[in-house]
Amino acid sequence: MKIKRRDFVKLAGVIGAAATIELYKPEIMEVLAASKDYYHICWLNGAACTGCTVSFAQATDPDLVKVLTQIVVGDDDTKVGTARLGIRLPDYMETVHPASGSLAESLIDDKWKKGTTGKRILIVEGAMQDAGWCKVGGKDFRDAVEDAAGSADVVISFGNCASFGGIPGAAGNVTGAKGLQDFLNEVGVNKTVIVAGATCPGHPDHLILTLADVIQGIIPEVDEHGRVKAFFQYNMHENRCPYRPYYDKGQFALKPGEEGCRYKLGCKGPVTYTDCALRKWNNHVSYCVEVGAPCVGCAEPDFPDVGGDKFAFYAELPNLPIFLGTPVKTWGEALVIASAVGVAAHLVVRTVRKPKKEGV
Repeated sequence: MKIKRRDFVKLAGVIGAAATIELYKPEIMEVLAASKDYYHICWLNGAACTGCTVSFAQATDPDLVKVLTQIVVGDDDTKVGTARLGIRLPDYMETVHPASGSLAESLIDDKWKKGTTGKRILIVEGAMQDAGWCKVGGKDFRDAVEDAAGSADVVISFGNCASFGGIPGAAGNVTGAKGLQDFLNEVGVNKTVIVAGATCPGHPDHLILTLADVIQGIIPEVDEHGRVKAFFQYNMHENRCPYRPYYDKGQFALKPGEEGCRYKLGCKGPVTYTDCALRKWNNHVSYCVEVGAPCVGCAEPDFPDVGGDKFAFYAELPNLPIFLGTPVKTWGEALVIASAVGVAAHLVVRTVRKPKKEGV
């Protein structure tokens, strides 16, 4: 059976991408081989829950199937050359890949290291740990990343674990879990990591858009933590938080389900920078805060110990920035007091200025 790319996409939409890949591996590989792949991708998984892979697999507009089979970046040139740059299945990936076992392991040598002509993008999901804590295919994960990074033209971290250590690197961990950039600096690999996804899990849009930039030869601007600035320049507290009006009125929820700002329930929004409120999740429908949960600060380098707390998702932030000499945490109450004082002063003024009745 021969299957065309367009038919494959339709089929995957009906029976599901995973089932389609399982049923039509040879045909899919033939379809993918027809795409000129000048960017080789190696995706390595370290200390993590694989939630970032799951998140990426649930991408929408475009979905994963379109990303792997249809997206072509560059001029529509049918000639052999570098104008058409297709994104297709990574040369090596432990999870979303038709190959498995020894065949999959051979791909990292045959296609990534020796490979055909083309640039190479290394994507790392999961934290780096001290030697001996994580092995894949009988090889220490540290060695696998160091080798792959040496061959890479671009290195990308996806998810908080790979970017900063994440939950494996929380206070009290004994594995020495850390982010990818810290690891590369430690072993002397001179590569700058682009943090495409800092959240937990990484947002599929962040990775797809970063890959599209890189494949077009654009290196995105990053912030002081290496995060792609376009995605991580928005403060959760200041930008479209649905509970911000409650904060300004000094009305705080003290237990789940209560009406009011989620700050006292442990919301880390005032110190978190991400575009969750603008981009949203799950087919761009909603996000954590919008469904009543406090922001846990999963886009920040010190997650999950944001603000100095040890893995305390629901603990009130102990330290916040000072604005005009006043801690941010007291501004809600201060505004309420100021409003009350303002109303009282207005009443006094009205009383003083009120004209006296004649004869009194």
